[in-house]
Amino acid sequence: MTSTVAKGAEVVELPPAYRILPRSIPFRVPGFIKQSRPEDRVLAPDSCKCEEWFSEFADRVSNAVGSTFLPVCRMSDGEFFFLFGQQPPSLRLPFLKRVTRGLRQNLGRVRRLFTGFHAATASGVSSGDFTPTEWRRFRAALSQDYLCLLDKGVLAIHLSYGKNPFQEHYFPAIHRWLSDSGHRLTVSNYVPFYFVYALLRGPRMSDLVTGRRVLLVHSAVGAKREAIAQSLSVFSPRAVEWLRISPNRSFADTLDLKSIADQPDLCFVGAGIGKSRILRQLEPFNVPCIDAGYAFEVWAAPDRQWDRPYMTCDKDMDVTKVRFLSAEDRAALGVQ
Repeated sequence: MTSTVAKGAEVVELPPAYRILPRSIPFRVPGFIKQSRPEDRVLAPDSCKCEEWFSEFADRVSNAVGSTFLPVCRMSDGEFFFLFGQQPPSLRLPFLKRVTRGLRQNLGRVRRLFTGFHAATASGVSSGDFTPTEWRRFRAALSQDYLCLLDKGVLAIHLSYGKNPFQEHYFPAIHRWLSDSGHRLTVSNYVPFYFVYALLRGPRMSDLVTGRRVLLVHSAVGAKREAIAQSLSVFSPRAVEWLRISPNRSFADTLDLKSIADQPDLCFVGAGIGKSRILRQLEPFNVPCIDAGYAFEVWAAPDRQWDRPYMTCDKDMDVTKVRFLSAEDRAALGVQ
């Protein structure tokens, strides 16, 4: 397998322990090409073109609207940490940085023995609060839920990487998790994490929502709920209905599906770490159920689109507003 990242004239090789799938392909998504850098790659089960992989995924979700249960669940560093705990720092980091980061991680591990698991999707937006006992109790249950979603739908796992290490140190743990459970990733049951953002924030969103009955499973109330509905109204849905869940403890929620007035054509879910449990409960609707996560925060406050990659499509991109670019990337683009 060739797993390399172009870094200027230099080629940085992904460590062998992190090469958990047979192929590494350039990461490119239709409608978001301006955000693709030459060094961006994603691990893939087979040889394929990323653009075609995305189009096939978008077609599959669109074709399932109103007719087929298709859960789509994202997994990145928050889910990895919850399921697998702290992992050694990336082998691509300089030695001294690995040592200092490892020390900080060990201190954090001790602290969490008393404080539990607490994560945030964005500032002030919880993605899950677990006591130490709850974390131990629910880790295995939610892990099984994620694997069930892999059997029934699609896991959008963050197996992308670039010039700067981010979440790749979890790759070996992901491999062990899948191997121990007897699962393997294919281009049907796995897609790159950012495919979901691109689906919800790009040109294919109208295919899903226009003329459809949309169910939003989220904790939003009041002005935030109104802002989310207003953002979705530009796609002219037939109807929008809400099913409210806990803002930080969705893993313990039991959904009352009978409270929904009309059968939805698709569901968007924002449920943090507990989303695997929520997505499974939505199966009786027999429609696509998409883990939208941070997209809800952008629908509620559009200025937040500049904080994360693949939240803004090419036609709306303004690099002077983007806040997720590194200083090096900003300089390369001539942005002050």
